Amino acid sequence: MAFQQIQTGIITEKLNETKTFYEKWLGLITKFESDWFVLLCLPNRPEVEIAIMKPNQPQVRKSYFQIPYQGKGIWFIFESKDVEKEFAELKQKNAPIDLPLTTEEWGDVHFTLIDPNGIGIDIVQERNPN
Repeated sequence: MAFQQIQTGIITEKLNETKTFYEKWLGLITKFESDWFVLLCLPNRPEVEIAIMKPNQPQVRKSYFQIPYQGKGIWFIFESKDVEKEFAELKQKNAPIDLPLTTEEWGDVHFTLIDPNGIGIDIVQERNPN
C-alpha cells in the first residue's frame, strides 16, 4: 500500500453545530461548504481535513454513508507542540473540557473535549521522535 494520508468524516444532523465547534474550539477553517457538506482543515496544514455531512443525501451512493453517527466508539486525536498552552487558552475561553490536563502513567500529557456529536477530542502533547 502507498497511502499518503488518512482523513475522516462525521455524518450528523448537527452540521452547523459541529462546524462551529471545530472552528471555535480547535481553530479549523472552512475549506468548502454547501448546505449538506462542510470540509474543514487545519490552517497551517490545509491537506489535513475533517468532513462533516448531513445523512440521507440522495447524491451519496452507499447506504453506510447515509446513517448519522451514533455517538459511541470513535475519538479524534489532535497533537500539539504545547499542550499546556492549548489547555490554558481553552480553559480561559470556557471550552467544554471533559478531562483536565492530565499526565498518564504511559507518558501521554493530554486533555479532552467532547464535540456536539459525542465524539471525544483528545488534545495530546506531540512526542519527539527518537
